[in-house]
Amino acid sequence: MLAHSPLLSICVPTYNRRPMLERNVRFHLEVFRKLGIPFEMVIVDDRSTDGTHEFLESLAGVPEISHFRRVKNSGFLSNYGFAMQRARGKYALFLGDDDLLIPEKVMEYLRLLEQDPALGMIQAPWMLVDERNGGRDMQPFYHIPGPQRFRQGEFQQMLEFILQYHVFPEFLIIRRDVLEKTISSLGPFIFWAFLYTTRALGKADILFLPAPFARVTGIAADENVQQGKKETMFQWDTYLGGIEYLASHAKISSTLGNSERLSFHERFIQFMLIRKSVALRLHIAFRYWPEAYIMYHRMAAYHPQPAPKETFEQICTLAAIVTALTEASGYSGGEVIVDPLVNDEALHLIPDHLKTVVVRQPSAGHQGPRAWLVMHPEFAGHAAAGDGIFELRHYMAQFS
Repeated sequence: MLAHSPLLSICVPTYNRRPMLERNVRFHLEVFRKLGIPFEMVIVDDRSTDGTHEFLESLAGVPEISHFRRVKNSGFLSNYGFAMQRARGKYALFLGDDDLLIPEKVMEYLRLLEQDPALGMIQAPWMLVDERNGGRDMQPFYHIPGPQRFRQGEFQQMLEFILQYHVFPEFLIIRRDVLEKTISSLGPFIFWAFLYTTRALGKADILFLPAPFARVTGIAADENVQQGKKETMFQWDTYLGGIEYLASHAKISSTLGNSERLSFHERFIQFMLIRKSVALRLHIAFRYWPEAYIMYHRMAAYHPQPAPKETFEQICTLAAIVTALTEASGYSGGEVIVDPLVNDEALHLIPDHLKTVVVRQPSAGHQGPRAWLVMHPEFAGHAAAGDGIFELRHYMAQFS
């Protein structure tokens, strides 16, 4: 442990990604030692099972490293808050275990914070990286035309800014005394970045800058869904909660006239339509067909045709197959005997974990009742008493 409080705490929650964490630690120890500033890395292991704990134990003699291991796996957001609350530095930032800081920008932004006691947080977009192309920089996640400062309590101005430029206030450097009054366990129905940033603006000024200070995986080298994509796909509804939370602090419902208030509400809808469209594309790309079906219909409440007709028809068909296979596999405890009328082209587009349950002929060693996914009624004639018959035409009728 460092003898004195560091200037910067780099807070890294991690879970079962030891190779990425090792790269993260090596890189930041090397570059920040060369820069000569007092810093620490606060690493919180969310009960990994892949050797992460052993790697962190091997760092016990490294003075810049503080590491913790959770009693039980608590999930990303809990781990995020736990890591940030253990920062001892004057300033702290969050970093994913597969992300890397841009050291010269971090130093530039720390100098700005040091020179300005009223400034409690700096926000910036992050540079997306293509890991399949050797870590090539792609583009920042969002773009703003230049520096934008919000004085303490300027909630309406920050709301207008976020809606105009579609800003996601996720990558931040925060003064610790502001952090202590800002970051805690997450409440329901709200995206964490909007909650923490709104709280911080009630305590100090916030400066948004256009240049990233971190590089973040945009396209992964493997098939795993990154944390940011998971949030986009499954937590998109909380974005509206975040905007509403900020709007409540801006008091738009009580301080603005009807037309101004309605204008803000229309902008909320447009903001969310963009997020839903991104979520829909990701659900299709990762073959989450039932989720894509629901997303399409959520968007259709505001947009007459969220996707081309052919795409929607594909979503409906595959959502039905996925749902039927999931229920059939749950009945049999494993394999599902699939009617040959369900073609291989369609089965190629289902998630990998369901491909493993598909069989065309009953397996000799299967114990217990079998499950049959049936298109033509005659196919069910091969079933034995106690087997489960799942008629795909019924599922197709549900997803029409």
